[in-house]
Formats: sequence, C-alpha cells, structure tokens
Amino acid sequence: MPQNSNLNDALTVLDDKLRSLSALTKANAFLVDIMRKDRALLEELDAPAARAMLMDRACAAFGEEAGEAADPDVLDVLATALTEGQTAEIIPFPTERRH
Repeated sequence: MPQNSNLNDALTVLDDKLRSLSALTKANAFLVDIMRKDRALLEELDAPAARAMLMDRACAAFGEEAGEAADPDVLDVLATALTEGQTAEIIPFPTERRH
C-alpha cells in the first residue's frame, strides 16, 4: 500500500498547487478589472492611497462581507501583493497551504 500513500501525497500536493493557482488567477483578474475600470482614479492617487483603495475593494469582493463569494485565499494573495514594497506587477506564488 505504499504506492497508494505516494499517490495520495502527490495528489494532495497537486491539489494545493491548483488551489494556489486558482487564487492567483482570481487575484490577477480582480486587479486587471479594477485597473481597466478605474485607471484614471488610480493614476490620481499616490501609492499608499491606491493600495488602500484596492485593499478595501478586495475585502468587499473576497472578505467576510462578500458572503458566499468570500475567498480568503484570494484575499491573502491580494494582501501580500498590496503590502508596502510590493507591486501588483508580480504576485509571489503562495507556498503554504491554507487549512
């Protein structure tokens, strides 16, 4: 039965990577959508104000207030991407699995 254990381990790792990829895809789509719709507003704001606005919208879209649409994995990706010193250009691939 070690083969089944190895297969289960491999499937768990693959599932984690797919979940992370899904969160990254949703986060990127969210950012691109806002940049398309609110480009003028974003260009007027300084970096901290733009990050705050994006994070407020992320919380509304993926946080507890989003109800059934809440997605803490996406919110975590966006929180990481929008921290001081980070940009939305490159979002690091999550390495830890959320439980």
